[in-house]
Amino acid sequence: MSANEWFDSHPVRLWVDEDGDWMAAIEDMPTVSAFGESPSEALRELACAWEGVKESYSKHGDPIPTPAKQHRVMA
Repeated sequence: MSANEWFDSHPVRLWVDEDGDWMAAIEDMPTVSAFGESPSEALRELACAWEGVKESYSKHGDPIPTPAKQHRVMA
């Protein structure tokens, strides 16, 4: 499964922070973020966070946000 499929085509930003941790965030939803010791771990953690966000939207009867346009994972 590609990162675009994991995040329903939302743009994802991946970078190393000042402490050397890998960070991943959904760009159009910056509060949905995660970190890890490697890029793949950060993305896996972000995928878990995204699933939780979608569950919360569904639980409250709100539509799950969709991206404004198609993007790809950016480093």
